[in-house]
Amino acid sequence: MADRSPLERPEIRAEVAALSAPDPRLGLPMPAYGGRSLPNVTASVVQALVRDPSDGAPLAPPLEPPLDPFHGRPAEGPVVVLLVDGFGWSSFQAWVAGNSGTSSVRWGALAHPITTVFPTTTVSALVSLSAGTAPAGHGVVGYRQYLPRFGVVADILRMCPAGVGPPESLVGPDWTPGLISAAPPIFRRGVRGVALSRDKFQGTGFTRMLYEGAEYVPYVTASDMAHLLAEVIDRPDPPPLIYTYWDELDTVHHLRGPHPALFDFEADRVAHLLEHVAAHVAPARARTTTVVVVADHGQVPVDPARQVRIDQLPDVTAEMARPLAGDRRAGYFAGRPGREPMLRQALERHLPPGTRIVPVADAVETGLFGPPPHHPELAARLGDLIAFAPVPSGFVSVPPGGRPPARELRGGHGGLTAEELLVPLIAGRLEEFVADASPGTRRRRAA
Repeated sequence: MADRSPLERPEIRAEVAALSAPDPRLGLPMPAYGGRSLPNVTASVVQALVRDPSDGAPLAPPLEPPLDPFHGRPAEGPVVVLLVDGFGWSSFQAWVAGNSGTSSVRWGALAHPITTVFPTTTVSALVSLSAGTAPAGHGVVGYRQYLPRFGVVADILRMCPAGVGPPESLVGPDWTPGLISAAPPIFRRGVRGVALSRDKFQGTGFTRMLYEGAEYVPYVTASDMAHLLAEVIDRPDPPPLIYTYWDELDTVHHLRGPHPALFDFEADRVAHLLEHVAAHVAPARARTTTVVVVADHGQVPVDPARQVRIDQLPDVTAEMARPLAGDRRAGYFAGRPGREPMLRQALERHLPPGTRIVPVADAVETGLFGPPPHHPELAARLGDLIAFAPVPSGFVSVPPGGRPPARELRGGHGGLTAEELLVPLIAGRLEEFVADASPGTRRRRAA
C-alpha cells in the first residue's frame, strides 16, 4: 500500500516532520508563516496575477519556490483556488495511501503539506486566505472573539454576540468589514475575481469581509457548484481569480467525528466535481487554468463527555473579566485587572491533565498569530491566557440567556495538533484533474 502512495516520498515525509515539530519556545507546532502557510498561497497568487497590488496591509511572503505553482512567472490563464473546509493533511494522506483510484493517486502526486494559521479555525483561515495576511495582521483571531469597539465577545461567523442575539445583529447601517479586519481582501487590491460559495452566505457580514470587491456567484448543490465553476472558467473573458468554497466535509466531521470512511467519500466527491469541471471546459482553457486546492484546518475527535463547561466553574468565572472566547480546542481567557495569576490557578484546578496554558504575550511574541505589524486591537481581543485542550477534550461556555447547543459535536479543531494544523496544497493545471482523457468519457466543447 505504501509503495503506491506518492506521499511516501522521502521529501514529503521530511516536510511533514518539519511542520509537525514543536517549537521549543511554546512546546507546540507553529504555523509556517515564512513560506508554507495559507496566507503564503494568496501571496503567490497575487504575485502571479498583479505585480503591483494596490495599497493595503502588507502581504505575507510568497510560497517557497518548490511549492509555487507559478514558478515565479505570471499565470497563463485563470486561477481557481478551491478551499475544502476540514480537508486535513493526515486524513488526506490516508485517503491517498489507502485508495488505488486514479483520483487519489493523481492528487497525491500534485500535493505538498503546508500549515493553516492559528487558530486552526475557519474564520481566521478564510480571512487569511482572502487577505493574504496572518491573523496577527488582520485581527480575526477566533471563531468567538472579543471586539472592544462593540464591547462583546462576538460570534464572527454569525456577526452577533456569542450565544445570544440574532445573526447579523452587529451589522448596522454604519458597519464595515474594516471594523473587524484590518486587511482588505485581495479583490480590493487590484485582483479581479469571482467568489463561488453557498447561496445562504450571500450578503452576510462575514462574506463581505472575505469577498468585498469580487463578483459573488451563489450555488445551492454540489452539481450546481461544478456547473457554475465550469461556466465561469469558460467565459470568453474569464476572471483572473475564481475563489471557491466547499463546506460539507467539515460539517459531517463535526457531527459524526473525523471518520476515515466519511473523509474518503467526501474526498472522492470533491475529486469528481473537479473532474466534471475539467471535462466541461474548452481544452485550451483547461490547459491554461491553474487549480490550487487548500484547506483551513483538519479535525480531531471530540468526546462530548469530556468537554469542560467553563460557565459552570464559579471559581474560574469569578476571575474572568469577560466570557470565554477563542475556539473549543484553544480557549482565550481574560482575567480581571491584577487577577491573571489567580485565573491561571483556578484553571489549573479544573482543566483536564495535558492542558497547556500559555500567556497571550508569549504566544504573540513567538509569532503564533503571525509576524508584525499587528492589528492595533490584537492584545485586547485576545486577553491574557490561551488554554490548549488535549484530544478529545475542549472548552465550551453558555452565556447568560443562551442555550446549550442543540447537537453534541464529535469532531473539532482550533488547536495545534498536527492533525489540525497541517493541510494539503494540491496544485496543477485543470487538465491534470481529469480522470480519463479518452474521447468516449468526456464531453468538452470544442477548443
